[in-house]
Amino acid sequence: MEFMVEHNRPQMAGFKSWVFHPGMLFQALQKWWGDQGHRPAPHEGLDLQRFADAGGRVKTVDQHTQIPAAFAGHIVKIDRDFLGKSIYMSHEIFAADGRRLLSAFGHTVPRDFLKISQPVAEGEIIAAVSGFPGKKTNLLPHVHLTFAWAPVDFNPDQLTWKNLGNDPGITLIDPLPVISGFL
Repeated sequence: MEFMVEHNRPQMAGFKSWVFHPGMLFQALQKWWGDQGHRPAPHEGLDLQRFADAGGRVKTVDQHTQIPAAFAGHIVKIDRDFLGKSIYMSHEIFAADGRRLLSAFGHTVPRDFLKISQPVAEGEIIAAVSGFPGKKTNLLPHVHLTFAWAPVDFNPDQLTWKNLGNDPGITLIDPLPVISGFL
């Protein structure tokens, strides 16, 4: 989080904590937008949209909010999602069973120079939050964040939001402890 706050000054100056609707959280079964009805599958990540500052004011991210890589790694896929583009990264961080850490950032506008196989440093800006230009939606700008353990030989072309939560070789990780420094 320190990278995100640092890269987004003055907007995030005084950042204290994220503010979540229940539907924004990992494994949530309901939506946090529109009719707040049921999701078709449990939420495979965390939606970052509102935050509180040290003065108790609640602010929101917008299309100018820069998104840094959470860990060093390399880009394995960039794909369209329903609100922008998703960026998938592979990291040299391994679970006890040998699986590799993957991260995915949804609803973004990737930096122009970002390419597949490109190495990325921890904290390097990889994208901005999508403002959803040309999309009719009642969703507010936000970044979707997913972390998962995947087999080392997992084919990145298979990465989609649908299979992240359904592939038996992939184990989703609650992003909240990860961004809080407890991976």
